[in-house]
Amino acid sequence: MRNGMKKFLSTLVICAMGISLIACGSKGNGEKKDSEGKNTTIKFQQWWGVELPEGYLDKVAKDFEKDTGIKVELISAPWADTKTAITAGATNKTIADVVSVDGAWLAEFADMGILADVEEAGIKTDLANDVWKLEGKSYVVPVNNFAYPLYANMDILEKAGVTEIPQTWSEFTEACKKVKEAGYSAFALNLGTTNANGIQNVFMGTGWGSGIALKNEDGKYAVEGNQELKELAEFFKALNEAGVLYPGMATLEESEMTSNFAAGNCAFTLASAATMSNFEKLNFKAVTVPVKDGYEGEKGICYASWAVGISEASENKEAAAKFINYLLGGKDGKDGTISAGLASTMSAFPNSKIAEPDYSDAPEQFREFYEEYKKGHVINEFIGLPNASSVMTSMTNDLVKYLDGDMETDTMLTNWQKYLEEAGK
Repeated sequence: MRNGMKKFLSTLVICAMGISLIACGSKGNGEKKDSEGKNTTIKFQQWWGVELPEGYLDKVAKDFEKDTGIKVELISAPWADTKTAITAGATNKTIADVVSVDGAWLAEFADMGILADVEEAGIKTDLANDVWKLEGKSYVVPVNNFAYPLYANMDILEKAGVTEIPQTWSEFTEACKKVKEAGYSAFALNLGTTNANGIQNVFMGTGWGSGIALKNEDGKYAVEGNQELKELAEFFKALNEAGVLYPGMATLEESEMTSNFAAGNCAFTLASAATMSNFEKLNFKAVTVPVKDGYEGEKGICYASWAVGISEASENKEAAAKFINYLLGGKDGKDGTISAGLASTMSAFPNSKIAEPDYSDAPEQFREFYEEYKKGHVINEFIGLPNASSVMTSMTNDLVKYLDGDMETDTMLTNWQKYLEEAGK
């Protein structure tokens, strides 16, 4: 669920893995020195330090220590190694006090008893626009959100005679047909299953933009017989039958999809706003996804997050909560510059209500999309789903069969209902 294409992604993977291994072999919880938290050391297990500019997260930690007297020991490892490090730490009782959490890990971590209730720990959740909950408990607070816009190659559209970026599904279909007639690939849909996130980011990302959901108002999965989901599936099938989807969708991964767009090989793609720096050589626009014809409601925007929780085993929950509050609202809960700085540095959007990021150095397309982002709401119904990766893989395999004409819509949706209901059982 995370965005794997950040501008500052570290190449020092071996070094970072070494840090992770060292961390797993050392005492995980900081030693509490006094009741007020001063002279306390807490540990923060995350992948952020690998992806941020060198030294950036260290400065945040040092500034926090200067303001509060609480030292933060950073345990940085690549995203791919972080989950293993956290679960291993929980098993051998060396888990860090503060842990970064991917949305796909939430249910598993909660089920394992890894995460504390952040509100009980003292996190000021009123500073956050979004808090991840399960069964009424608040477990995780996002700090940065990585939203997924639709990217459009304006040069290809001009050559195809498409004068405006399509706003509706019917307009999008016609634009894609014109692009194909002009000799270009129109739209990339990644349905590879090495990292099966195309079902989330592209397929459901398109649906959420039109208020189409996997769950009903009671929060229960309502996929089987869902007419709106059926129409969404039929929209994608029509695109496939028109021959406008980028070739090889069944094996296409997210990284390949964004690379192909960066190379000017297709007119449209849906990808994280954080990948925008990869497109700087293109004449492109970033917009919210086209909506179902006639839809006039607020747009849902697919997102992934840099999010944090507090380990249940931590002996320093109060100090850990102070650090997370600091990320959201500074020392006094009124300073959003830390959250804003992280967001602008990583081409993300802050989850802090008081953060006002400076995007003056960001591409114009990013600034324009941020204004659109603020008009909608973020949504990702796969966050907190047990065994999310496995479920998305099964859903993706069925979608490929459906698009190829080997499965009926009703059968696919019935299968999806089963996968979602049985997840975690």
